[in-house]
Amino acid sequence: MAFTLIINPGSSSKKFALFSERTLLLEAYVERLAEGYEMCTTIGNEQQKCDLLNRDEYDGSVRQFLDTAISRGLLTAYSDVAKVALRVVAPGTYFQQHRLIDGEYVSKLSALSKVVPLHIPHLEQEIVATEKILPQAKLIGISDSAFHASLPDVTRRYSIPEYDAAQFDIYHFGYHGLSVASVLGRAAVVADTPLHKIIVCHIGSGVSVTAVKDGKSIDTTMGYAPGSGLLMGTRAGDLPTGALLSLMQQKNLKPVDALVYLQTQSGLKGLTGESDLRILLDRRSQGDQKATTAIDVFIYHLQKAIGGYLAILGGADAIILTATASQRSPQLRQLLLEPLAHLGIILDIEKNDAIINRDAIISAADSAVKVLVVKTAEAEEVLKNSELF
Repeated sequence: MAFTLIINPGSSSKKFALFSERTLLLEAYVERLAEGYEMCTTIGNEQQKCDLLNRDEYDGSVRQFLDTAISRGLLTAYSDVAKVALRVVAPGTYFQQHRLIDGEYVSKLSALSKVVPLHIPHLEQEIVATEKILPQAKLIGISDSAFHASLPDVTRRYSIPEYDAAQFDIYHFGYHGLSVASVLGRAAVVADTPLHKIIVCHIGSGVSVTAVKDGKSIDTTMGYAPGSGLLMGTRAGDLPTGALLSLMQQKNLKPVDALVYLQTQSGLKGLTGESDLRILLDRRSQGDQKATTAIDVFIYHLQKAIGGYLAILGGADAIILTATASQRSPQLRQLLLEPLAHLGIILDIEKNDAIINRDAIISAADSAVKVLVVKTAEAEEVLKNSELF
């Protein structure tokens, strides 16, 4: 029997999933904690099991995951894995397609590692580790921006000379496409009605808002690189050009230093010293002024994006909230949506408070725009696209 391993190396965590055909056998979530690293594994409907890891174990967590699968009798050996599909977050027209990972692919990826310092180095590490452990497996790069290939020119183009845009491949590519695609079909089931105009808010360590019309992306807040758009856990999002140039001059920053600064030392971390929304929401509830201001800034820019996309879409049938922060936090959802009642977005507070990490409608019956919480299913979306190879 052939098995497919899904690897999702994010900016602050990694996820693994093992499938036999389309049946999920084992999944794991690996993240950094204050005291180290943790891998939480789940088999079917069993209770989640979490283990602390050291740094070496975290770096080699693909082996830890496969060893768990073998110990539970899900695999007999590493050689059972025939295919490995990895979520790829990288700018460029080349990377807006799903592709087999070969020498050319790795070379093009490495050339962009300084442009996307939160994602590509982690992805390269997973590719190297996987090739070493699973030399027999076919490696496939599943693009996180392929869903946004439908962006119209009015969204895709930047106002730089056309020859420079073409020569250097500088366009609005968008990200979180796998997450957005994964929630669209299930949202219609949850809403029990067709949804044509949708705003998807992906709120985790990375943050984006996407406008979807009849199943196609027409705009999204992340642009050329995944550090752009809205402010995030450690990413500044869009910074005015003048401010960036002044900052580089005053701090004597080279371009690569500026990228690292903007993507690893900014965002919520830059405002407060802390990047975790859960901690900041707790600090806010205790009256911490820095946390309060940071959350207010964070919410403001999300609301601004939602309002803009309501204008572009001509209204919306639904707003979908997905990814870890919005799936887990009723408090965050209330802060975001309650002030938008004048736009026909009416939150049902009791429904909202009752929903943590499961699919549901949280809007009131008289809300002109349905509001849904839908769990992202990136692994399933990666698997579906990997079946093309």
